Amino acid sequence: MLINFEPSRAGELTCSVQGKYLHSKYNPQTEGERFAENVQADFSPLCVFILEPALSYCAEPLKKKFPGADICAIRFSKDFSKADSKWDKVFYLENSSAPLSELLFNSLGEEKLISSLAFDWTPAKNIFPQQSMLAWGEIKKAILKARDVIGTRAYFSKRWLKNALIFASKVQKTMLLEKGGMPVIIAASGPSLKTSIPFLKKYRESFFLIAVSSAFMPLSKNGISPDLVISSDGGYWAKKHIDFSGSVESVFALEAESAVPKEILSQKEILPLCYDDGLEKYFLDSIGCPYMLSERNGTVAGTALCFAHGLTTGDIFLCGLDQAPATGFQHTQPNALETDNAQKDFRIKNTETRLTSSRFNSSASLEIYRNWFISNSEYFSKRVFRLSDNFKYDFDLGKIHDIAWEDFEKKIIHGFSKQAADTSHRKILFKEAKIKLNGDTRKVKILDTLRELCESQKFEDEVFPMDSLLIKRELSPKKRAELKAKLKEKTEKLLKECEKLI
Repeated sequence: MLINFEPSRAGELTCSVQGKYLHSKYNPQTEGERFAENVQADFSPLCVFILEPALSYCAEPLKKKFPGADICAIRFSKDFSKADSKWDKVFYLENSSAPLSELLFNSLGEEKLISSLAFDWTPAKNIFPQQSMLAWGEIKKAILKARDVIGTRAYFSKRWLKNALIFASKVQKTMLLEKGGMPVIIAASGPSLKTSIPFLKKYRESFFLIAVSSAFMPLSKNGISPDLVISSDGGYWAKKHIDFSGSVESVFALEAESAVPKEILSQKEILPLCYDDGLEKYFLDSIGCPYMLSERNGTVAGTALCFAHGLTTGDIFLCGLDQAPATGFQHTQPNALETDNAQKDFRIKNTETRLTSSRFNSSASLEIYRNWFISNSEYFSKRVFRLSDNFKYDFDLGKIHDIAWEDFEKKIIHGFSKQAADTSHRKILFKEAKIKLNGDTRKVKILDTLRELCESQKFEDEVFPMDSLLIKRELSPKKRAELKAKLKEKTEKLLKECEKLI
């Protein structure tokens, strides 16, 4: 679509498409200021979107009106890119890296999206009606995802805090890893994992094996011991995947806020994982507990991939990462949750009914997880591959290529045949790292840290995300004070619960 640029009567640049003007022919700057004046909000926004603001005369007036917000443009055309510097952030509707909704969520996060405003630049909507409709659809997707994430955080945040306190007070034998260049295989528990089990056994000495928690049981029952079992889920059900460990010789990489059986914390070798933006970091630092940083992700497979990507300079292979609902079991068997659920089956509500329900109920969450891999696939694509025995996947993972085990043999086994398998500079090695504080001294330090954190804005944001968001959005000083008073009561109650826990 050809855009015609010309000076306005006031001397500022204006433009048109087939005789339809995107800005005033007379004074586009004044027009932009009036647009900003007419933008109204009944809350204090953290983000304001304008859909294709063209030459962007409204950007500065909007920044003055909403000084605490990110002022963002959503572009339909690259012809206006010279005005991009006027905005805090600019997003293009058409891009090759990921859907707009994913870009919005990854760049802004759930809190800003939940407290956002969006408006069409009206002339652009009239000239680009289809693009405007598509952009609104993507904004809606991003906000719905943000709503779900905030809801999850609000539901689990207190549980995550308590998990982190238990972890910091109970963990005993801690280990770290020295990075290397060894190939890494990450085993997830999708149905395609079953096709890889014979090859995992055959070539076991040729790679470092990381199992997500749900893949631990099927691997172990087939005689395969992972080097590392990783768990990051804070829900109580996550415990069941690793609760059977018994005599299996694996190190457990556990995110401090994950749900873990206390016996594993006290008896097994643990590699503590810690989110750089989480409260658990304060507890672990306070007692001198060693840890390795991990990346927060909706799925443990995503956390495992980010961790492995920083752990090795070699190739990384994903097994069992189907990211799609299956017609039968959703996971390679045996599976701890399936074993528990099967005991509740009966004639009216049988196994087939339950599996069908599970298939449809998992579609939405799997789409979210899949989109994360797709939107980040360009970054990972150079040395990350999805590996199976020619399994027919329902969905691809963007630029992460699918390969078969014969390709793995050529790439890894034959490619390194002349190198010794135990070459020290290639191996990924464990090393012991002890916690500095123990016993009652450790518990006292954890509680002191907790009490100090309770007074911080970060504590409010992390543990009471919905309450914190409502306070930030509220325009009335009186109502804001009332909300803060209620939040203080909730904090004091939670603190007492945590003190009893420790």
